[in-house]
Amino acid sequence: MNHSSNNHPPTQPRNGHQNGHAVSQRGLLSIAMLALSMGAFGIAALAGVKIVADVLGENSKTEVGMVFVQIIVVGLAYMVGWLTALVAIRVYGNLILPMLIKACAWACLVVVCYLFIVVLQRMYHQPDDLTKFIKYLLVLAGGLGAMVGFHLIVEEHDLRPFAIPLLIISLGQLGMIVFRYVFDVENVKLGFVWKDLIFFFIMMTVSIAMLAHWGILEPIREKLTNSFDKNSTSMRSQN
Repeated sequence: MNHSSNNHPPTQPRNGHQNGHAVSQRGLLSIAMLALSMGAFGIAALAGVKIVADVLGENSKTEVGMVFVQIIVVGLAYMVGWLTALVAIRVYGNLILPMLIKACAWACLVVVCYLFIVVLQRMYHQPDDLTKFIKYLLVLAGGLGAMVGFHLIVEEHDLRPFAIPLLIISLGQLGMIVFRYVFDVENVKLGFVWKDLIFFFIMMTVSIAMLAHWGILEPIREKLTNSFDKNSTSMRSQN
């Protein structure tokens, strides 16, 4: 009886079929996460462009509270894309999303630089309306926040090159401030100086922090990595 049983072909292990099914399922989930993530980022980008166009409009009548609410809503769409991208990369090992996220980060930098320059042009005329200044700060903060969010998704992503154009524009702002308050005294509004200084120091602080690579965001990145490493390791062991 033992001899006849040895002649039977070896039975295929059931785990092999399950693992093959798991691999294909993991690939489908990775693709689904990619589509969902980029779709959410696309919605956030379109809405963000609309907000910027409204804020920078010459006859903009959007209230500060409404701009704040709009940024929160757009941030919700961004967070959906951010979370799904994080899961797709850290858990399902998607190899396409990191390249797309890096491209999104550079695109976000271009938008922030454009906003920075346009806002400086508007501030040069020293508008008396405080709400415009607050709305400018809100849209710039939203752009910088989106750029930093993209930075956190991809491991070993370096923000230092992103600081260079911001520092160059900040240097131009410094020259503009000096020229206005030293060489164009007749047209200066003394009550506007605090707006210039606040805007300048905020952008300089952000730029220098990015360039100096102080590691302020590293604890957040480490927590994200540690929380997803366990899940990704367990899934790979199952496969």
